[in-house]
Amino acid sequence: MKSIFKIALSSAALLTAVNANAVQQDITVTADIDPTVAITQADNSPLPASITMQYQPGQGLTAYRNNVKLWSNTADRDLNVSLASSPSLTDQSGNNAIPLSVTLNGQKLSTTTTVFNYGTTFPAGITNGSAVIPLIISQTTAGAATLAGKYSGIVSLIVTQATAKNG
Repeated sequence: MKSIFKIALSSAALLTAVNANAVQQDITVTADIDPTVAITQADNSPLPASITMQYQPGQGLTAYRNNVKLWSNTADRDLNVSLASSPSLTDQSGNNAIPLSVTLNGQKLSTTTTVFNYGTTFPAGITNGSAVIPLIISQTTAGAATLAGKYSGIVSLIVTQATAKNG
């Protein structure tokens, strides 16, 4: 009996020693949740957090194009889409701006609301999201840049659901 007790005590001590050398790795998980609407890439994956617009010497920036879907949890509401601010790229000094234009399904977006009609946007209902629609970010006035540098900016899309049933 004493030998079984000694074996059990030794095993407990060994397990304690293993636990003292353990590593804990914490992973922060985030999510931006709106239970009413969303916008994703056409394959249902999130929109990229950043994109690179290619500069063509003598021509300007090549437009960024991506097919997207709008999502809604309500089957009788139009969606409103706008920009949080007028987008542009600026150099590191912040003094030289290249204005950008954003279109969604051929409609130029601005800081005022553009209405996307439920029936046109969701021809097959809300289960699988909207029809696939093009999102294009382009240089407002095509042409060569006059100053070299690293340019950056933010395009903030705002998607909301209409408060009243559509038409």
